[in-house]
Amino acid sequence: MTQAATPHVWNRTARFLHWVVAVLIVAQFITGWSSENAETRQAELLFGRTHFQFGVLLGGLILLRLLWRLSHVAPPPAPGEPVWRRRTAAWVHGLIYLALLILPVTGYIVWVHMKEAMDLFGLVTVPAVFTPTPDDERLWAGAWYVHFFAGWMLLGLVALHVGAALYHQFVLKDGLIRRMGR
Repeated sequence: MTQAATPHVWNRTARFLHWVVAVLIVAQFITGWSSENAETRQAELLFGRTHFQFGVLLGGLILLRLLWRLSHVAPPPAPGEPVWRRRTAAWVHGLIYLALLILPVTGYIVWVHMKEAMDLFGLVTVPAVFTPTPDDERLWAGAWYVHFFAGWMLLGLVALHVGAALYHQFVLKDGLIRRMGR
């Protein structure tokens, strides 16, 4: 079916970005949690470095996704979708985007302060835009706390998002989940 024949479906670019970001978010929770709960310093750094690299990649994809979204109109809501559900979905999506913008910035600040390798899978080096000083301890701590709590906020929002999609699929049976699944 073509995009013109299915006006309520996101196009291929939107669907691709959605699912790549979704997979990376899962990977970020796994690597972030594993780094924080590692039993050895070596494992902590391995998971932390992977978390940093996925975070840089995810940050770039989020910027691409936002640019794409600003230049493309969303498909219209499903016929009969109540206003309150549309507004709730818009708020949840907006908060997800906000968290996905905050997390790479705060994670970057934390990683620069750790003075660890800042390469992206050995291909390019991510530049440090500042050099931390001993006086910057509050910046590091503040960034870490914001990063930590924004991550848990994102997890809750993603759970709400997935729960709403499953509610549409199995309770309302309105086919809404197909908008992002073809």
